[in-house]
Amino acid sequence: MALWGNNDNVGSDGTVSLNYTTLEVIGTGTTFGQVGAAATGEVIRFGIRGGGGTYFGDAVIVGIASTTSLTIGSTAGLSGAAIAGTSFYISELPSYTVLDSTFSNANDSAPSLITLSITGTATTNAGIGTNIIPVIAPFGLIVGDLLVNSTDNIRISVIGGSTISLASTISAGISTGDNLTFKRYVDGYDRQVYGISTSSDYVAIGYSGFAHQGWVGVTTYIDCDGNLRVKTETLVAMSGISTGSNGIIYPTSV
Repeated sequence: MALWGNNDNVGSDGTVSLNYTTLEVIGTGTTFGQVGAAATGEVIRFGIRGGGGTYFGDAVIVGIASTTSLTIGSTAGLSGAAIAGTSFYISELPSYTVLDSTFSNANDSAPSLITLSITGTATTNAGIGTNIIPVIAPFGLIVGDLLVNSTDNIRISVIGGSTISLASTISAGISTGDNLTFKRYVDGYDRQVYGISTSSDYVAIGYSGFAHQGWVGVTTYIDCDGNLRVKTETLVAMSGISTGSNGIIYPTSV
C-alpha cells in the first residue's frame, strides 16, 4: 500500500502479544488479513492510549501469516516494555513516522514532581473542606502548581492578591502563620500521530491549533516554568479521515 491511507478506524478485535526477538505478533481473537482488519503496510499500535492505560508505541506490519499471526518490521517505534495480552489499534497513518526517532515511544517521559524553593505563609486560618487559602502569593508561583496539604498535592487554579484558590478542598486545616510548601510538575515529553477529522469523535479543527485536518503530529511537554506546551505539525493535510472507536481520539488523557 501507499505510505499512508485515510483510515484510522480499522477493525482491531482481540488482544496481542509481541516476541521482540522474532518480531512476530500473536493474536487471540484477532482477524489479521481479513477484510476490514489488519493488512500488510498498515501500522499496529500496541496498548491502550488514555484513561490510565499503557501504550507501547507503533510498528509497521510487514507480513501476515494467518488471522492470529503477523510480523512487524522493526521495534524502533516501541517503548521496549513487554507486550502481552494487550489491546491494539490498526491505522493507515503515515508509516514513515514509525521509523522517525522523534515519534518513538521510547522517548516518552512522564513529568516529574519537584518541591519548589518558593514558600508562603498563611495569613489567617483555613479550615478543612475549604479551597480558598489566605496567603500573600509568593513571587514565582503559577497556576497549575500544587499546594502540599498533609499527604495531598492540590492543584492551584487561581492566584489572587491575598488568596490562592485550589481545584479541590483541603483535608488538613491550616493555621495562621503556617509555612506553605508548593510543588510543580516539570519536564515530561510525549509525541503522537493522530488522525484528525471533523467527525463528532474528534475535537473540531482549530480547537487546539490544528492548521488542517489529516494526519497530525502532536508534541506535548511541560517547560521549565511548569507550563503545558502543545505543538502540532500537519504531516499529511487531507480530508476524509475515517475515525471512530477503533482509533486514538484526540485529545487523550495520559
